[in-house]
Amino acid sequence: MRVRVSKRDLLRRIEALEALHRQPTPPPLDGQQAINVGHIRHHTYEGPGACRAETFGQQCGAHRDEHQHIPGQTG
Repeated sequence: MRVRVSKRDLLRRIEALEALHRQPTPPPLDGQQAINVGHIRHHTYEGPGACRAETFGQQCGAHRDEHQHIPGQTG
């Protein structure tokens, strides 16, 4: 079921989200560490040669050996 949203309400929601995104990033907590985003961007190797997979608008370009291989994955 679709819920109708007025243009005014939609704009108000978008402006509220934009206001949240404009806030500065808080400093890390004591002991907090950054994670390697390489695992978030995981994808299937697309060869031959350098990987041609495109993720988030960027081409991978890594060698096949730099990818995490899943048993049963072809390529």
